[in-house]
Order: sequence, then structure tokens, then C-alpha cells
Amino acid sequence: MRKGFYLILILLFPSILFLIFSLGEHHVIKMGAYGSYRVQDNTDTIYKPAPNMVLQDQDGIEFSIDDLKGRPVLFDFFTMSCDEACMKKGVTLVNYLYDVSEKDKWSVVSVCLNAEVNLEDLKSLQNNHMPEMQNWKFAKVKDQNELDAFLEYVFVSTQQLESRSQLPSKHFVLIDQQGVIREFFDSRIHKENKKLQDAIKLLLKEPYMTWKETKR
Repeated sequence: MRKGFYLILILLFPSILFLIFSLGEHHVIKMGAYGSYRVQDNTDTIYKPAPNMVLQDQDGIEFSIDDLKGRPVLFDFFTMSCDEACMKKGVTLVNYLYDVSEKDKWSVVSVCLNAEVNLEDLKSLQNNHMPEMQNWKFAKVKDQNELDAFLEYVFVSTQQLESRSQLPSKHFVLIDQQGVIREFFDSRIHKENKKLQDAIKLLLKEPYMTWKETKR
């Protein structure tokens, strides 16, 4: 009798898990956030989004950070020419993202820190990485001042770097659907792979979740 009960429980376990996660009522620990913030009267903490900037992708199409709102976005920053270390970081990103589903609901933007880079070079980089990922753009900035403001807020004000001169760095940066910085990932550490994948999946589910309180 007991063996039969355990067998039924084992068979039902995947369905129970699916039910829990599909309802969106489970309680999990909320991801942190970075940047400037204010505390509302109801004690909710509101974080300031990363500054807007206009970019041009490898196909010459212009878009802005604000255009990407409504979906999680992972940012990578590199310089040209893309040397061995740069290419290795890009390959790492490919490996990190390969198993993440729902690619139509999140984006990756690799931003060149050299404003004078030509589109042919960006297109070549895209082709050398994962061109079948339609949600991955290689881009350059339209306004250097906008890029400087973005980098200053994302890296320096969060104390990830002492100054912009330390870029490009080891970091991948994830912002959420509202443009708020949510996490930094070290491209040199293999265990960050699962952490990055889980973070993207969590942000996709976040609007439907309730959070349990964490002790401070």
C-alpha cells in the first residue's frame, strides 16, 4: 500500500510543480536592484532606471533603451578590434544563453564602446556568434555623451568600477522590464552561467509573483 502511494506521488510530482509555477502564487526571494532610489510613503523602494541612449544595430536600425522596456535586457560592452579576450567573452555569452527559452521575450545588446565602428564589423561579430538569435543585437552609440551617462550610472554609481576607463570589463549587466539594473554577472566564472539563466527566467515571471520577506 505504501509503495503504491509513493509511486503515485512520484508520478504526480511534475504536474504538481507545473501547477505551482504556472499559478504565479508561489513565494520566492526577490532579486536585488542597483542604482539611485527613493522610498515611498508605503515604504516601497523605487529604483531609477538606467539613462536612455540611442543606438544603431548591425543592420543600421536605430533603437533606444526606452524602446526595449517591457522585456529584460542583458548588456555586454566591448571594444574594436575584438581581440581574443573579447571573442572569448562573446563565446561565453553564447554558452550562457543557449538554453534560455522564450527568446522572443528578452533581449541581448552587445554595445561597442568605439562610436566610430562601422556596421560591417558589427555584422561580422553577429555572424561569428549566434546570428540565429534574433533577439541579440550588436550596436554602436549615436551620442557619446549618452553612452558616458549610461556607463557612469550603471558601473560607477553602483561601485562596480572606479571609473569608465576600466571598461570593457568582465561584467554582463541585466536590466529588467522597467530599465532598472538588477544584476551583474562575471563572464570569467563558469558557475555564473546558471545564475544568469535563472535571473532572466525569474524576471520573466516576476510580474506574476508574490515575494516572501527576507530577514535583514
